[in-house]
Amino acid sequence: MRRREARLTRAYERAGAGSGAAGAVPKAIRHAIDELVVAHQSNIDLSGEDRLNAVRRSMLEQCPDTVEDDALREELVAAICESPSWEPPDIIDGVERELAALKQRGVTLAVVSNTGLAPGRYVEDALVARGFDRWIDHWIWSDDVLSWKPGSAIFAAALDALGASAGETAFVGDTPEADILGSRHAGFAVSVLVGDKSDEAIEPDLTLPSVRGLTARLKQRGYLSH
Repeated sequence: MRRREARLTRAYERAGAGSGAAGAVPKAIRHAIDELVVAHQSNIDLSGEDRLNAVRRSMLEQCPDTVEDDALREELVAAICESPSWEPPDIIDGVERELAALKQRGVTLAVVSNTGLAPGRYVEDALVARGFDRWIDHWIWSDDVLSWKPGSAIFAAALDALGASAGETAFVGDTPEADILGSRHAGFAVSVLVGDKSDEAIEPDLTLPSVRGLTARLKQRGYLSH
């Protein structure tokens, strides 16, 4: 966040915002995040462009002398969207081995994810740079489909991309409400909860302490045909 704020502050100072840019930038980012939170409470999401515009509007309100031009736009996109390239997502221990094992069995795989302030396609770029396109066939991001898990539309978008019915699809996630409740409501055949989060009111089909052993457990329970 500090790197994002510093980059935006320099850009807005050059664009005429003046000394007030340093104080305005954190407020503008907070404003964008607050707009996301409000949307997420209704299980919808804002597009990447809407996220950028939330920051822009707040900055113009706070620093009306700002002169918007292509250079400022480029810096805004870089600061808000490209953070996954500076700090790539953490890779869960064992996930690459499990993805490779599932692909060896002919399973079609999709990432279905809610996103932070940075739009999903930039997270995707960071993961592709790490080689994840070897295993992932489809990428479904909340800001692309304007649906926030556990909302039904993002799960429907995933099934459409996979070309599969819910009854032949498993969903693996680490959050009881977003992943398990959402996929169960969408009719997925199997819901798998990985990690230490739990909710007494939400019961997955399978629970694993880590992603290690996922393929073996799915096979053991008869969810993989071979």
